[in-house]
Amino acid sequence: MIAVAVAVALVLAGNAAALVLLQDDDDLVAGEAPAPASTTVPTTAEPEPSPPPSEPAPAPATTTTVATTPLGRTVAELSAFVADQRELEFLRPVEVELLDDAAFVDRLLAGSEENRAETDNAEKVLRALQLIEPGIDLFDTFSSFYGAAVLGFYDPELDELVLRGTDLTPYVRSTLVHELSHALDDQHFELHRPEVDDADDESALAFSALIEGVSVTIENAYTQSLSSSEQEQVSAEAAEFASRAARTPIPPIVTQLAQFPYLFGPFFLGALVEEGREPRVDAAFRDPPTTSEEILDPSVYLRGEPPVSVPQPGDEGLVIDQGSYGQWALYLTLDHFLDSEVANEASDGWGGDSYVAWDEGGRVCVRMAYAMDTSTDLDQLDSAWRRWADAHGDTSVERSADLVTVTACG
Repeated sequence: MIAVAVAVALVLAGNAAALVLLQDDDDLVAGEAPAPASTTVPTTAEPEPSPPPSEPAPAPATTTTVATTPLGRTVAELSAFVADQRELEFLRPVEVELLDDAAFVDRLLAGSEENRAETDNAEKVLRALQLIEPGIDLFDTFSSFYGAAVLGFYDPELDELVLRGTDLTPYVRSTLVHELSHALDDQHFELHRPEVDDADDESALAFSALIEGVSVTIENAYTQSLSSSEQEQVSAEAAEFASRAARTPIPPIVTQLAQFPYLFGPFFLGALVEEGREPRVDAAFRDPPTTSEEILDPSVYLRGEPPVSVPQPGDEGLVIDQGSYGQWALYLTLDHFLDSEVANEASDGWGGDSYVAWDEGGRVCVRMAYAMDTSTDLDQLDSAWRRWADAHGDTSVERSADLVTVTACG
């Protein structure tokens, strides 16, 4: 994938965050369409993380681990719900902090400035592919998006759970369930994995899809357990928050990259549960997926089928980024200029890839080499990239017996 962009997105959002979904997932499908998943109880509604309450009144931060306070009793009650759904017990109580909007955003984005250099390189890659418009500051865009769209986060490195909101509305409680699910998995399986975050492939994205698949599904189950009036309140607050967040001008590629774990993670989780219920989910945390292909088509992961190893293509300047591009980013890139159905068919046979990006005096080029599952898949990809090149300009496409190699500059 566009490794740096995804890494920065995960850093800014936190490894485990509840995120409002701003787009209909029908517009974001590649490969098999996702379906609702379930852990212990079935779900029927589309899984969608619940945003926090609209315009919370300013109030001091609230922290609790004590079950005698209203917040403490709520945390204890919801922890029991999460433990029952996940068929695991909490090893220790979880400390929860409630913050108003301004304090929450400050905490969320604290330390993110150190990622600016990486983000600037990602911006150059995305611009060379014409996936963002000229003049977009990617760092500021990511920061603005997450400041508006993140509802709560659990920091697995510091064991901190922070929620956006000061009142325990059904909406806030639903988000708390999401974050408690992260905390429970972290206590048993350690979600803070620098070796995953630092990998130059799709490991961070795929692991995040597993993490969010669990939490979105359990959150969805909790919302369905509420009374009709409480569910209506959740829906109303969610719609109002989504409307506020949507007013932030965000390039589609940003939301499409960031929302992948939330849209497709529950689908992946459902396949794990069907295969072996909660023990199979636990096993996935011990040996997590590493590609977007495995999330889009869980049968690839369940078969233990690794991606094809593709040597990094040659560069012609100062290298600024490299790694695996991935099936999801391939789909998004093709879809930017082509019909969605064409992009979907061309990316569906993804077998493996490698890419490199370099700067040659202000002009950035990206070279991607793709292996596919079959020769027919390779033909489809070659055809799609040539059509993409006609629309993009300054692009060359080469076909060999085993690879399609694309070089795009901008």
